[in-house]
Parts: sequence; structure tokens; C-alpha cells
Amino acid sequence: MNRTVSWCAAGGVIVAALTAVPTPQAYGGDDREQRSAEVMRELVPSPDGPGCAAAVGRRGEVVWEAGRGKADLATGRAITPQTVFDMASNSKQFTADAVLLLAGRHRLALDDPLSDHLDHPPAWTRDVTLGDLMRHTSGIPDYQDLLEAEGVKVTDPAGQEEALAAILASRPEQTPGKGFSYSNSNYVLLAHVVERVTGRPFPAFLQQEFFTPLHLRMTLAPAADVPGKAKSYDGKDGSYSPNSSPWKQYGDGSVQTTAGELVRWADNYRTGRVGGKELLAGVTDGAVDVGDVLRPRGIEEGRYGAGMLVLPDKSLVHRGDWEQFHSTFKVSPDRNTAVTVVCNAEPPDSFRAANRLLDIWTK
Repeated sequence: MNRTVSWCAAGGVIVAALTAVPTPQAYGGDDREQRSAEVMRELVPSPDGPGCAAAVGRRGEVVWEAGRGKADLATGRAITPQTVFDMASNSKQFTADAVLLLAGRHRLALDDPLSDHLDHPPAWTRDVTLGDLMRHTSGIPDYQDLLEAEGVKVTDPAGQEEALAAILASRPEQTPGKGFSYSNSNYVLLAHVVERVTGRPFPAFLQQEFFTPLHLRMTLAPAADVPGKAKSYDGKDGSYSPNSSPWKQYGDGSVQTTAGELVRWADNYRTGRVGGKELLAGVTDGAVDVGDVLRPRGIEEGRYGAGMLVLPDKSLVHRGDWEQFHSTFKVSPDRNTAVTVVCNAEPPDSFRAANRLLDIWTK
């Protein structure tokens, strides 16, 4: 249930139309759909348990999408391309882009000290910049660990205010700006900064500045039962139990959408339709080396930018894990093609599946 496993709603607008997706563009005369379906069968061997949805987008259009497995074991509801999932840490890119958007409007700067955006800042916040938060170089411990140390379990109610209080009562565990250390606290703080600068609830800001202008069927809604959403499950080998938490933090996660909508969003990394050249440059500018934390996933090198990992070939990638929702999102080096694989139980290897799908649709 920990978002930190991966490199890994007040004011929210629940969109009933989340369950609708555009019709995929037809690709005839080749075997890409057949090969993609085989990837899904290997990823989800049995259609009778929890499963996955996947989508491939090309320049903002969904060219292939599929679902396999069950969205709800109690009712037998199947996973389809219309099934909504919690995208977990793949939500961080929207938070980072919100900060870049405001920087482009000169409402804040990445070298602002965090203390500039707090009412009663602890002394250590003078040494942490917004850029440190965005790139996970603040050294601040993860609020999930801090809350659990206070006796607050993931099955106990806890919201944004509780997370912020725990974070600000702590202090960096390493010198800010000196090295990468992934922490969800960074993005909870960034969402708070956006709210302070704009005077708007963060979920509403994302809706008004990103989701609505780009015609995306998305919402930021922590711990919400969004229409068409899958249930998530612990366990394997046919023995599953529902998994959920009442925690309601945001900034680090909680965007609810379909696999197809996330690959439609990816086209903003090509066009800069929202945010322009400043946002596009900011996604990769100043990206920091993440060291060897990705080697267990077969990635030897990577640099963390604005809510996205930048690989040596210039592709963008991120993972998300929360409440047994697992998402992998990847954008090709030329920014023309994107893939999302999202599951409602621990999959065998969704990252490998995403790479295979991207290869199928770019070669």
C-alpha cells in the first residue's frame, strides 16, 4: 500500500464521464493488435482474477487499448478500456507540471525556498527549494513512515493536514540538494505550495488548468469511489482480499482515470499545448541522477526531472503503486507514442509489458 515502493478530495470534481473513452484509431494490415493481445494474455494469464488494462497512444489518439481480468471480483465486472484506476505516483507529473506552469507565469520560482510559501516555516525549510522537492533531493522523510511512526496506520483516517503536520515536524535526513531520495512528502508539499500561490484547492487547479483544457476525463480524488473504478486486491494464486485505505493525501497520487486517458495526456509532452515551451523544457531541465535504485527493474541509468524519470534514450517513464493499484507509464523519445499499463493487483511485470507494447507500436 506504499506509494514509495516505486520510483517510483476536497475541491475535487468527480467526472461522471470518466467511463467514456474515444474510439481507437484502426490499424489494419498488420499484426500489432494480435501481438499486443498476446502481451496482455501473458501479463494476465487468467481472466477470472484481478487483471490489467493497457493503452497505446499516438500523437494524442488512442490506437490500441484492452482490458483483461476482473475489476470487481464480487460482481464479476470485467476490466475494459473504460475501467478507471488510481494512477498512484503517476499523478506526480501533474503536480510537477502545475509548479512549472506557475513558474512560467512568474508566480513562483524553482529556486524559491520552501519557507517562502509557509505560514510558520521551520528553520530547515529555508534550505529546501521547490526544485529540491520536485526532483526528490530535499532529504525530507516520507510522510507515510512519519504517520506510521505516530501510530497512524494506513487503515486509519488521515488527510492532507495530518501529512503536512507530520512533514513539517520532521527535518531532512540528508543535506538538501545533495542527492536523490524518493519521498512522497515532496509532492504533498508542492501541492500545498500551489494552493498557497493560487488560492485554489489543488484538485480544482488541476481540473481547470489541465484536465478541462485538454478534454481529459480525469479527476484528482483521494480515496474516492469514482464511477467505473476497479477494486484493488491483495493476494495471488486465486486467494484475494479487497485492499483500500481511507488516507486522503494528494499531490503525490490520487489521479483517477483510464489507461487510454493517460496516453492521451502524454501528447502534452509533444505539443506543450498547456504550459508551452517552458513546461516542456522544465520536464527534463535539471534532472538529477537517481543512482542504482532502478537496477532491480533492469534500468541501469536514469535521471529524475519534473515528476518523470528521464532515461538515457530520452524516453520518459514512471511507476505508481498504491492500494495494490500498479501503473506504468512511458513516453517514447520522440514524444509521439505513449503507453500505459495499469493493474488492480500485483502483476508479474507490468514494466516489461509496457516496454513490449511500446516496441510493437513504434517499430
